[in-house]
Amino acid sequence: MAAAALLLVAVTPLVGGSASGAESIGDLKARMAAAQARLDESTAKIEELEDHLEHATHEVEEIEARMEQIEKKDAKLEAVVVERAKLLYMSGRGDMLEALFGANTFSELSDAAEMLSQVSLDDSDVFIELARSRAELVKLEQNLLSEKKELKDSYDRLKAEAAKQQEMFDAIAADYESMQDRVVGPSAPSAARIRSTGGMFCPVAGPTSFVDSWGAPRSGHTHQGVDMMGSYGTPLVAIVSGTITYAAYDGSGGNMIFLSGDDGNAYWYMHNQQNFVSGGRVSAGQTIASLGDTGNAAGTPHLHFEYHPGGGSAVNPYPLVASLC
Repeated sequence: MAAAALLLVAVTPLVGGSASGAESIGDLKARMAAAQARLDESTAKIEELEDHLEHATHEVEEIEARMEQIEKKDAKLEAVVVERAKLLYMSGRGDMLEALFGANTFSELSDAAEMLSQVSLDDSDVFIELARSRAELVKLEQNLLSEKKELKDSYDRLKAEAAKQQEMFDAIAADYESMQDRVVGPSAPSAARIRSTGGMFCPVAGPTSFVDSWGAPRSGHTHQGVDMMGSYGTPLVAIVSGTITYAAYDGSGGNMIFLSGDDGNAYWYMHNQQNFVSGGRVSAGQTIASLGDTGNAAGTPHLHFEYHPGGGSAVNPYPLVASLC
């Protein structure tokens, strides 16, 4: 689902068709639908790639954590092994040491350890434990290389798809204003072109595309909003009238704005390219920021939009923006 109403006027070379004055509103709508379908397909791919990227990142972190754990344990085991080896050597059992350290397989090691157990069961256990630990570490290193390759591939595919989508958005934006004039008339106020029923506005005042990604995995948490894709610099407007309670740069969220609506609900805007307000009252439909990729959204410009009914916990904003955009 995406902002069909906004793309009603977005007739572009991406999907062909004439942009002449003779083109009917029906033709405009048909080409809008074709353009929107391509954007929505790209957005779905981006969300899928985001999931792959998150999975690969998690796998790499899990492997690295396990390797760190093993390496710490090995450091302690090595100290014990050295002490046991010294004792064996001093006791004149150098043949056992040669058998242990010369073992190339677990089978050979087990045979040597069985011989060693004649001296001490503890001695055989510590040598076997260290060998198994080292074998696991080697396997983890191989898995880590594979997962890092998958991580890079996922990142590269995401970057390529995001660049492709930006080209589509830019092509649409190039004709956006002129097509608005043709559909709604040049004298119509800009607010009327994006206003929805109920006095609420689509947060993205330009071509946009989004899918329902509520609850999708994200680094250390689940997705608590909807990602509304668009061109760099696309105006972001107040969904309702209200008061700006927060406007600043804040880590992974980048440039953020919190709007406390007069309707009693809170609306959060994140990854903004630039914030145009720092506080105070705003009117519904007023431009408050521009769409960007600040924070951890670098390379994938979008508005992360959250909906907090009654100012409380976030709920899925997809149904709301789907009804407005």
